[in-house]
Amino acid sequence: MYIFVYGSLRYGFELHHLIAKSRFVGLGYIEGYEMYDLGNYPGIVKGDGIVWGEVYEIDDNLIKFLDEVEDFKGSPDDLYVREKTRVYFDQRRKYYLDNVNFYRYNREITKDREKIENGDYSAWSGMPIVVNYFAYAENMNENILRQRGVDIILSEIPAYLKGYRLIFNIPCKYGYCANLIEDENGKICGYLQKVFLHTLNSLDKAEQHLIKYLREVVKVIDKNGKEYFAFAYISSYKENRKEPSKEYIKIIKDGIKRGWGNECISSGLEEYDDPGIT
Repeated sequence: MYIFVYGSLRYGFELHHLIAKSRFVGLGYIEGYEMYDLGNYPGIVKGDGIVWGEVYEIDDNLIKFLDEVEDFKGSPDDLYVREKTRVYFDQRRKYYLDNVNFYRYNREITKDREKIENGDYSAWSGMPIVVNYFAYAENMNENILRQRGVDIILSEIPAYLKGYRLIFNIPCKYGYCANLIEDENGKICGYLQKVFLHTLNSLDKAEQHLIKYLREVVKVIDKNGKEYFAFAYISSYKENRKEPSKEYIKIIKDGIKRGWGNECISSGLEEYDDPGIT
């Protein structure tokens, strides 16, 4: 099952250790709720806003323990009520999960409580926000990522993106860099990285966000078939395809092999099997 956490269970807060070992599915938001500061923690009630939070996969034992932590016993007088809702992971509402558990505050909000207008307790508190990032092509190289400002990776696992293939049409220092184009039979090998959102703000500069590439949410899959929602850089410009340099292809293939070995070949690389490259 899944749980949406928006306050003290989020990364960096005092109760996060309770779910820190659970699988982080992605940063998302729910609609139809408002958030208020209740002192040392937030509470959300039904309203006209949105609330941001982190989604984790958990088991029956952990949800029972969290019920105790949140003082949820199934009574109308409980401080928090556990409910289920739909969580969106992108602004276009293309990606979402249904029946995600969350805890709704079950008391009347008094007038002295401050409303958290943006619905994001981490941002409001000045805490770092964690997100999933899908690295492909040259960004699978950790040294290149560090040069581009992504210096802290909290975790990394091999993952792939279905329905796309590589093309080479974006001018860069290597000649022409990779882009993604939709292909129903395509598959892109890469790495799912849990990072701080502010590091992607740094990466935006290297990727010339809004000029060459857009930061979009995609659904990626790990070796165990588990789904995640992550940011990836994709350009809407699909024309003027060029031949990539051997240096660039080697960087991509070396990046794939360090975690995938020979298990995964990105669609769009099949024709570059020159022994001098691999």
